[in-house]
Amino acid sequence: MPSFVVGAYASLPQGREAQEAYYNLLGRQSWIAGTELPFPGDLAQTADRIWLAGALPEHWHGNTVTVIPGTMQHVWKDSNFGLASPDAAGREAALDLMAQACHAIADLAQWRGTQDVRFVEIHSAPTARASRDAMAASLEEMSWWDWSGAELVIEHCDKYIDGQQPEKGFLPIEDEIDLCLQAGIGLTVNWGRSVVEGRAAATAVDHVTQAAQAGVLKGLMFSGAGSEATQYGYGWIDGHLPMRPDEPTSLMDAAAIAATVRAAREQDTPLDYLGAKVCVPADAAIEERLGYLERIHDAVAKAATS
Repeated sequence: MPSFVVGAYASLPQGREAQEAYYNLLGRQSWIAGTELPFPGDLAQTADRIWLAGALPEHWHGNTVTVIPGTMQHVWKDSNFGLASPDAAGREAALDLMAQACHAIADLAQWRGTQDVRFVEIHSAPTARASRDAMAASLEEMSWWDWSGAELVIEHCDKYIDGQQPEKGFLPIEDEIDLCLQAGIGLTVNWGRSVVEGRAAATAVDHVTQAAQAGVLKGLMFSGAGSEATQYGYGWIDGHLPMRPDEPTSLMDAAAIAATVRAAREQDTPLDYLGAKVCVPADAAIEERLGYLERIHDAVAKAATS
């Protein structure tokens, strides 16, 4: 089975002491190879990077970085912002954000004394205006940068669909697969983001199948989604819902996870990573937070080994 990473930031408790205890608990789980780190998040400032370098378990060498938080913070302020923006200034601003992420990863590696970020998940913003040619130009430019041992991967988000309120509204997965083939990089599918796009669990299976058949599937992250409002937000939010039955309204259950894992087998080469990223109740103890992730891992592992 590929290495398993947890998007711990979605379930991270408040306060440094509790966060350190949570990372310590996660580090004691033999099935966890690393975490998905948000940029900017705790990678934003030098002091936070120093803390993070010490808080992450020393043996976690399979970490990823996602730039979706920073991307969306800018998209909400500037509709032209994005690596796939047809607007020159908007694309340059996105490249500047990526340069900041590149520097932060290098700084984290320096403080940890090892290059422990394997993949950097990037995104084809802006909403409703993304250009395949502009994304190709951004990928070409970033291919020359020193990523401290990490590889770029495009993480698919919901595409823009006329008449449907988007969560992200970026490029279609077909365009992103072609861009990956052209640039020689991989693609990651987030289960929930694909389901938000298609309003059905089958969309995640379809997206994984397409990427696997093209031979570009690198990662598969499991976050839930559903049509009903919950404590995690409105219906069809990209809100990282837990799996069912932990969250009864979530479309992501063991059967849906198994179907998606089976679809990944369409690819001749194994995935580089599988993972889970879910939000949890705000008052959950750290052991409960781990449980939400572990139940997804168990469903993934059962499907991967059956």
